[in-house]
Amino acid sequence: MVHPQAVYLHESQTYLVNELNLEGGQARLTPFGGDYYTIAMQDTQVQLLNLLSQEGVPGGVKNTGELQVTTRVTGFRKIRWHTHEILGIESLDLPPTELQTTGYWISLSDQTVEQLRQDGLWTNDSNDYGPGWTSLRQQVRQRDGFRCQGCGLPETERAHDVHHIVPFRQFASPQQANQLSNLVSLCPACHKLAESAVRMRSGLAGLSYAMSNLAPIYLMCDTSDLGAHSDPQSPIAGNKPVVVVYDMVPAGIGLSQRLYESHAALIEAAAELVQACACEDGCPSCVGPGGEQGSGGKQAALAILGMLHAAQDHSKEM
Repeated sequence: MVHPQAVYLHESQTYLVNELNLEGGQARLTPFGGDYYTIAMQDTQVQLLNLLSQEGVPGGVKNTGELQVTTRVTGFRKIRWHTHEILGIESLDLPPTELQTTGYWISLSDQTVEQLRQDGLWTNDSNDYGPGWTSLRQQVRQRDGFRCQGCGLPETERAHDVHHIVPFRQFASPQQANQLSNLVSLCPACHKLAESAVRMRSGLAGLSYAMSNLAPIYLMCDTSDLGAHSDPQSPIAGNKPVVVVYDMVPAGIGLSQRLYESHAALIEAAAELVQACACEDGCPSCVGPGGEQGSGGKQAALAILGMLHAAQDHSKEM
């Protein structure tokens, strides 16, 4: 929660973080009366250290094991109070934090992903920008003077990315999406921040959101005791899509094992939660908000839950 320029709440008072001294373990804050708050954006990588249990379930495989979770804060969003308007995005360069813990995760089967793809509900595949994309990308970079239009960084050995201002998936064809006015050159860091601002929430991310908010109820623990992560190509499952829920305590305290044992009940509860929510395409009460320009992924999350859910007696699972 503490990073340079973060808006930090302490005992109902608002402060601005002016300086973060990681070596000294100190942060310097001043009272803040602005009209916005901040949300940190994180990049999370999960590695498998030791697989403890694995079992096939409808739609995929459930697993539990020892994990290493590496998290790096890459930037933050400034968001206006009340209207939730995004006022700006800034990048950060902070060292990563590493946590060796235990986790529970679901990996989706190839059959599940293919069915979602056929139904038009799988949004994690790479976009096909059309046959002229290579030359168009060069044209955009040349137009922008081979400089990032976010931070002004010039290209070096690596060419800058070309970003769709309005997300590519919102257009009916590549021709409509690839208008020059909708394309901008961004360095990798600014590109990642821009994608985070759009927040095209996939069904996989929506499933992760729902499960991570339900899990503390089943475990009778605090929400801060658990972390969650989704990855459409995870190395812990042979590059298959996964949703991971892990203990936020070094070496774990058994929470993940209990989720592994209660897998069917958790999936059933998540399906009921998302189905019963009255929102159109995602909200904080079910799969999470989709963002101003993005989509919430609610229908895709429901489709995944439908494939993972199997009716059975859960009375002995908790």
